Amino acid sequence: MAKNMGQNEEDSARAEESLLEMIDSLISHINMERTWFNILVTTSILAAPISLFFTLLLLLHKRLIAFIFRTDFLLGITAIAYFAVILVVASLWLVVGLREHAFLSKWNSRFKKYFSLREQLDKELRKEFEENSPERPSNL
Repeated sequence: MAKNMGQNEEDSARAEESLLEMIDSLISHINMERTWFNILVTTSILAAPISLFFTLLLLLHKRLIAFIFRTDFLLGITAIAYFAVILVVASLWLVVGLREHAFLSKWNSRFKKYFSLREQLDKELRKEFEENSPERPSNL
């Protein structure tokens, strides 16, 4: 029974260690992918307003809309629906880009703090284990 409890404690400790390693790995991976996230955010912040501007320009151009409707009524309805979809998607893309920009700005500062604390802890652990480890014979 005592052996079984010891086994459960070991399994629990391994699971916690595995979870911590997994979280550390995830944080490192996200930090490496940060460049791509920044590129996506930048393009969304730049492209969405341009798309919104040109879509609104086309929608507010009365002669163009009238010409499309005179040419083909179904084409006019389709064009209006297309412009509406562009307005919604570009607006969402802009909002997401701005929110992610704010998040990534906070992430950069938090990751720098996390990384420096992790390095400090690693140095302290290395120093402690080097002091507590028995001397190795140099003749081997």
